[in-house]
Amino acid sequence: MKNLTLEEIESLSRDYLTTQEVSAVMGISCVTFYKNYKQMPFPVLRIGRNYRIPKKPFLIFMKTGCNTR
Repeated sequence: MKNLTLEEIESLSRDYLTTQEVSAVMGISCVTFYKNYKQMPFPVLRIGRNYRIPKKPFLIFMKTGCNTR
């Protein structure tokens, strides 16, 4: 999977991101993300066995560093 930039994420047509996309942008591994997803400063939705991150709160966090929970 190609690492996406914030501009590329903004241009995505969907309203959610995958854990692989988020962890790549944050510079952490997927394993680290899964271990710490409850402490992330943005909402992480668990849907069955899958995790989805709403795009807008994630982008706000990445641009400002503010907690969006």
